[in-house]
Amino acid sequence: MSDFGARVRKRRGEEGLSQEKLAQAIGISRNYLSQIERGKATNLSWQVMNRLTAVLGMQEEQVGDSTATIDQRMEFPPSLVAFAQKAELPTDDVLMLARLKYRGQQPTTPEKWELLYNVIKMTVES
Repeated sequence: MSDFGARVRKRRGEEGLSQEKLAQAIGISRNYLSQIERGKATNLSWQVMNRLTAVLGMQEEQVGDSTATIDQRMEFPPSLVAFAQKAELPTDDVLMLARLKYRGQQPTTPEKWELLYNVIKMTVES
């Protein structure tokens, strides 16, 4: 079980919420919540992680480094954060983009991040 999943399960129990009620509150299926709690959900999106954290009242200090929101784990360019939120990118994709540099530089606008992301997706999916 992932550390984040274990904390979600523990906090859900403390709040007296069923999986069904919590899943409805954050807009996911009960089955997906079960997978998250068991550490079986892969590529958990930033949006779902943040909704779980907010609904359960889990403070970032309680969540810990392995599950803190993305912008707390690393320094992210504001333009990347804006693009990631708008596009609801999975955590792994945001981390991948944050590590990319060309001649020591990164895109400077959300639109440029989107272009780079789409080029990578198109190249990988071909």
